[in-house]
Amino acid sequence: MKISVAVLVIDGVLPSAVLGIKDIFDICNVYCRQKTEAEFVISFLGLEENISFSGMRFKLETYSLDKLYDIVIVPPIITGHEIIINSELKRWLVEAYHAKSILSAACMGSFVLGQTGLLDYKRATTHWLLEQKFQAYFPKVRLKSDKILIEDGNIVTAGGVTAYIDLVLYLIQKRLSSQSANKCASLLLVDRGRDSQQCYKDLASTMLVEDTELNKLIEWMKKNLNQKLDIKTLSKKIKMGERSVIRRFKKELKTTPIQYLQNLRIEEAKALLINTRLGFEQITYKVGFNNESSFRRLFKRETSLNPGEYRKKFKFNC
Repeated sequence: MKISVAVLVIDGVLPSAVLGIKDIFDICNVYCRQKTEAEFVISFLGLEENISFSGMRFKLETYSLDKLYDIVIVPPIITGHEIIINSELKRWLVEAYHAKSILSAACMGSFVLGQTGLLDYKRATTHWLLEQKFQAYFPKVRLKSDKILIEDGNIVTAGGVTAYIDLVLYLIQKRLSSQSANKCASLLLVDRGRDSQQCYKDLASTMLVEDTELNKLIEWMKKNLNQKLDIKTLSKKIKMGERSVIRRFKKELKTTPIQYLQNLRIEEAKALLINTRLGFEQITYKVGFNNESSFRRLFKRETSLNPGEYRKKFKFNC
């Protein structure tokens, strides 16, 4: 018995992920699946017969309504421009969905599935950095960007770039067994326990905005986190009314000045946990909080890990 898998190779797709997806399924076929379990057969699909990027050349099959697959995967896409798929690919994906194919995507690949309308009113995830962009494009989707992996119906979406590994292992489990998926993860030295993207999220990642005055204020905030900062202080620094400051933060950063200040303090605490041996009480006061227990609760809420767990997970020890 064979399970057909189509990997879409479209403009901007990450070559290492395309090959990585095939490698994981090949490893499963050779070393991990039980004798009674099916074999995965991988095809690369695209608009052209051949495609070359990053010095690698792929031989592609063209997608056709005459041929559907058990699993369709949209790999991570790395591009600086908007992803727009043609009507033919949309139609093919919709047909595959209604034919009970498992549709799946990782990272920015979820934008491809979003354009089909198949994600409307379903739960889905994408890279945490793309949350606002995804919500703006696809407001009907129930986006849960804190999650690494979400299945809703026969559609599976995964978060960040390397989450394609979590996705493939999940598909192996879904079509074969937990035993085979876990064996494959062990061979790859991959932790299958990842559930949340929150601990990877940079809460101040939207710092670069077109408003130069706001950028200068943010830089000043970062250098003065240990000071008592409130909306009055920030308004005075930028020489602007409090309501105007709040309005500019909401326009550029989709948050309030005080919430953004809180995010900056959490990011600084993360850096101190990783790069120093300071205790969390010391870190609390260093970033401008006065109550360690309340900051500890806030840190756990925003990262999904307590400070000790965060330090253990991300501090490099060799």
